[in-house]
Amino acid sequence: MIFGLISLTFDYHAATLSCQRLQAKQGKCQIVRSNLLGSKIQEIELASLQGAKVQRCGYKTRVVLLTSVGNVPFTANSTNWGTQDAVASDINFFVKNAKDQLLRLSQDERWLGWTGGIFLLAAVAVLVLRNNETYSFDETLNTLTVKQRGLLARKVMEYSLGDIYGVEVERTKDRDHDIWYEVRLLVCGGSRISLPRTMNPYQQAKIAKAINNYLHQQNNQK
Repeated sequence: MIFGLISLTFDYHAATLSCQRLQAKQGKCQIVRSNLLGSKIQEIELASLQGAKVQRCGYKTRVVLLTSVGNVPFTANSTNWGTQDAVASDINFFVKNAKDQLLRLSQDERWLGWTGGIFLLAAVAVLVLRNNETYSFDETLNTLTVKQRGLLARKVMEYSLGDIYGVEVERTKDRDHDIWYEVRLLVCGGSRISLPRTMNPYQQAKIAKAINNYLHQQNNQK
């Protein structure tokens, strides 16, 4: 959700640079940066523009304008190195050739904005669809109460502690060959009560041991 909000709010996914030369060093450049929430415009005096370079950070690059008052980012971070090098080269050619009167360059990475939106929607879906399960062992009522709570549904199930005779930790492997561990309560008649699975075997073993000790303590008191 944080990644999606940052991508939608702060990252710009389309940028356009327009420069118009009136005389050798007279003119203006305008940068328009856009994201899904709107556009921002920045103007630079042509006399201040000294060129451009490609700035690399890990596997991503971006074009930065070199001005007399400091560097100004033009394009957003991108994995397309060839395009960024070509953009920087075009800007440098325009700066050095006083005969060129117009320069217009653009980069469109709006698919990154949709990616951020997808991350945001996925996070919201997880919050809406997820269930919170609570397992309550009641010695007085001799019951196990399982409460499943979510934004869309709530469910309460009760089991007799006398019907639960043991605990096991089931080890399974998914399609990606990741190993999951699931605590299961053994119920008379051959059925199982499955607790949420995790990839932490130590945590599941600790839960299974605590439940097993509780059940043995109840049996000894009887």
